[in-house]
Amino acid sequence: MDLSQMTVDQRLAALDINDIDITLLRLIHQKLVSTPQIEFPAASNSFSEFILCIKNQEYEARWLPLLWQIFHYDPESFLSALQILRKVAALEFDIANFQATRTLAEAVTASDLTHEPVAMLTLDSEQRAHFANPLFLANFGIGELSTLAGKSIDELIRNEQLLIAVISVLEGAKPQHNVLISMGDRSGTRFFECHIACAVWQAETVILLTMKDMTQRMNSPEELLRFRMALDSSIDAIYLIDRAQMRFIDANETATKILGYSRSELLQLGPQDLKPDAGELERIHKRFDEIIHSVSQTGMIETVHQRKDGSRLPVEVYLRAMMSEHRQILVAVVRDISSRLKAEADLRESEDKFRGIFNQAAIGLAHLTLEGRWFQTNKKFSEIVGYSPQEMQNLSYLDITHPGDLQADEEMIRGLISGEYPDYTKEKRYIHKDGHAVWVNITVSLVSDRSGNPIYAVSAIEDITNRKKIEWDLLHLANHDSLTGLPNRLLIQDRLSQAIAHAHRMGVQTGVILIDIDRFKNINDSLGHGIGDLIIVEIGRRLSSIIESDNTVGRLGGDEFVVMLSELASTDALALTAQNILDVLSQPMAIYEHEFFLTGSLGVSVYPKDGADSQSLLKNADTAMYRAKDAGGNNMQFYAHEMNARALARFTIEGGLRRSLEREEFVLHYQPQIDVLTGKVVGMEALLRWHPLDKPPMSPADFIPIAEETGLIVPIGEWVLRSACKQTCLWQEQGYAPLRVAVNLSARQFKQKNIVSLVKKVLDETGCKPEWLELEITESVVMEDPQSATDTLQELSNMGVHLSIDDFGTGYSSLSYLKRFPIDTLKIDQSFVRDISTDADDAAIARAVIALAHSMRLEVVAEGVETIEQLDYLRAQGCDLMQGYYFSRPLPPEDIEKFLKMNKSRSRLAAMPRMVSAR
Repeated sequence: MDLSQMTVDQRLAALDINDIDITLLRLIHQKLVSTPQIEFPAASNSFSEFILCIKNQEYEARWLPLLWQIFHYDPESFLSALQILRKVAALEFDIANFQATRTLAEAVTASDLTHEPVAMLTLDSEQRAHFANPLFLANFGIGELSTLAGKSIDELIRNEQLLIAVISVLEGAKPQHNVLISMGDRSGTRFFECHIACAVWQAETVILLTMKDMTQRMNSPEELLRFRMALDSSIDAIYLIDRAQMRFIDANETATKILGYSRSELLQLGPQDLKPDAGELERIHKRFDEIIHSVSQTGMIETVHQRKDGSRLPVEVYLRAMMSEHRQILVAVVRDISSRLKAEADLRESEDKFRGIFNQAAIGLAHLTLEGRWFQTNKKFSEIVGYSPQEMQNLSYLDITHPGDLQADEEMIRGLISGEYPDYTKEKRYIHKDGHAVWVNITVSLVSDRSGNPIYAVSAIEDITNRKKIEWDLLHLANHDSLTGLPNRLLIQDRLSQAIAHAHRMGVQTGVILIDIDRFKNINDSLGHGIGDLIIVEIGRRLSSIIESDNTVGRLGGDEFVVMLSELASTDALALTAQNILDVLSQPMAIYEHEFFLTGSLGVSVYPKDGADSQSLLKNADTAMYRAKDAGGNNMQFYAHEMNARALARFTIEGGLRRSLEREEFVLHYQPQIDVLTGKVVGMEALLRWHPLDKPPMSPADFIPIAEETGLIVPIGEWVLRSACKQTCLWQEQGYAPLRVAVNLSARQFKQKNIVSLVKKVLDETGCKPEWLELEITESVVMEDPQSATDTLQELSNMGVHLSIDDFGTGYSSLSYLKRFPIDTLKIDQSFVRDISTDADDAAIARAVIALAHSMRLEVVAEGVETIEQLDYLRAQGCDLMQGYYFSRPLPPEDIEKFLKMNKSRSRLAAMPRMVSAR
């Protein structure tokens, strides 16, 4: 039979309850039903109904504390009785968990549950509510017990002091008793005395919170003193004010600590003695009266208290008015708000600083919504785009972005918002208010909330229009002939390389025709360069008129032109084009009052027959052109191969290089670098020389490319680096001033993974300081992989090594990359210096490079200075350092020492002896 269908006697028998236990149950029943606080149903006054009632857990919280007292706090008797009651109620109970039961019972007993109605709440270890008695539900306006489960204590009772106490008990502190808290609601301020304890109940950590409503006692004048001790436990300062006398009539311990007065001293004072700010006392009096006459009789005021030591304390005072012994009393709860006010002041100061920095920044700054609308822009950004900050708030980024950049912008923004990258930087164009395009460099990132959700975007905008113009001008100068506007050698080589790659894929031929005007030097010598320049321009125009647009006409320099023809099916088209060139050159040319009949010598090379790269094709076309000149000019010659002799020579050089280091055939010569302003030697460039045994010296131009191609340049380069570092240290040991020695790093060396560690190792082993070493890297090498090059250069720069870009102007540098490289020096290639006094193109390039370098705060070194005209021009343009045969050819170390001694006594370039010798 089911227990629910049994009689009481049958139930007790089924549960093996003996006569002694039944007697004990009857005693418990009599004690419980005689206690009004338990509030069992009326029917449970009978023993039978009592047995059925105790099964209900709702009543367990009521009789459990009383049960502890019934057995005079004896744990064994208590547990025995509890076991019987649990057994009757068919509930499980863990008797072994005695300590938890005792702790819980002690907490309940401490709350005085058996004497007055007490609100009770149980919480789990996460501070979530599990159970509450009806009084708790009523006190805090909770309708049903089911709506309580799972809510945090902070949601149920918003009181920071109580929350801190609960967390403290959870973290292992002792139970906390007599915690007095105050809470405000529509009816006014309510006071509760709280007891908090922690126990392990059925293998789970449980917090038991009991709360006794002390509001009536607090509002009862005759019981004010009774709560003094309770008030003293408050973390807030509390004092009572007699409104009529404006005197403190009571204060808790916290108030005395905060204000620095003893309690007796404080009771001799009033609010006016705390010396509020000027005009504050009148406002305080008025506020007191407003609260007294208000319906709720509660309110708040912010003011300043002066401590006994004279320091000032900003406070927030919560007030409640009450009558006591026919006196109007104000209960004041005072909180120190100095930290909050300081935080607010710091925030205001931070915001003011931000606004100042934001508006005075040298670059444009802007904030955008995630939809792309501007909501805050600074003064500089307004200057960049021409719109005022107020006008910008009515626009989105789409309204001012160049149409050609819109698609890329939208893709970048989508990637940013989706989290593909944290920020991005790019160059783009804005449309100025007056309609012209403005080039900018922008960096965009997101600002997120604490949950990581993006809330708006921040953009930094730099106007790079002028830099772009310089970059374009320099790029045009670097790639085009300034006289004719035709592509120059650099651009021709680039286009030829692309044409060769295309021809290789398509299986077609590419042709090169190199043109040299016969006897043009005579025209320049007899009629001057002005007439010669006009002729060069006209030749360029005529050649362009007969060559199709998908092919290239360029000027190599002087009177040399080149025509590149792509996708040739046969060499017949080359021959026909060459003949057309001879024909158009031979047509009469009238310049001022002169009439000229020109002829040209043409050399032709064909890919892939005559070369696999642009340099080979141009070189072989040049060789063929000289054959045409040797034949009398005004004709065309195809290149003829002489590969066997060339291959043998290369094989011989490679074999010798493999044994050169162990035979100690290499030596270093040093070419001085001269400070233009002082004429002093400030550095040396180390130049490799090879003297094979039983053979004449080998030109670097012959063996360096082979060493680079075979990889032998790596061990050779390490020898050069080590020898140069040793030499500069040796010179200093001999008493010479420190000289920075420049060493060229080849492409293979620079790409070595261990290049940074190798340089550090050599510096350590030789004792050479990093600042005495300069590493030269060619422009083309660093541009092969700009990002990797930047990382390597940065590591070298961090060591203190000086870095320079060699042969600047001969490669294809992007200024956007160049400015990122941590370089110190740009070296103007000698190809631009050689004809600087006679060739306007070279002069313009040199001038532009110097201006660019100085704008980037870089030092400029000119190579290959051989004449006073070159020196004067470069000095006039502000070139910093020079080297070349005008000052000295490369010298062995012993001759350099003589040169240094001679230079020591000279301080001006004009006094520097020329040491030019045959190369």
